[in-house]
Amino acid sequence: MFRIYKDDEIVVEGESPLEITGLDPDTDVAKGEYQAVRVEEDKEESERVGVPAFKTLPIDVTGVNLAPKNNNLEVDDTRQLNATVEPSDATNKSVTYESDDDEVATVNSSGLVTAISEGNATITVETDDGSHTDTATVNVTEPEEGD
Repeated sequence: MFRIYKDDEIVVEGESPLEITGLDPDTDVAKGEYQAVRVEEDKEESERVGVPAFKTLPIDVTGVNLAPKNNNLEVDDTRQLNATVEPSDATNKSVTYESDDDEVATVNSSGLVTAISEGNATITVETDDGSHTDTATVNVTEPEEGD
């Protein structure tokens, strides 16, 4: 059996391999910040040895949702689309947006859609981590003439 210490506090003990929990994701941990010791019958049988430096794993993106899904706009209108990256505590929440028809509707880097001309366009959001995608449709019409 083994024990892992941080300073004088036992953070985990048991059979190898041990897992240190409660650390922030994607974080560098310095050599010696944690120490390991071999234990037999509840007695420490070795000197504490510094655990080598390591980096905690990032929290990977599992999906993305784009809302609203259906957008009816008139020429020159704008609409903010919102991408929700999952899980909410993912390490890299960066996304990019793209319109499949910039002559109908454009989209900027923060998801703001601008209606350009009559027609239909599909806006796609893609996560930098994992290349997860979702889409929203934009239907653009000419403004109705006033009386």
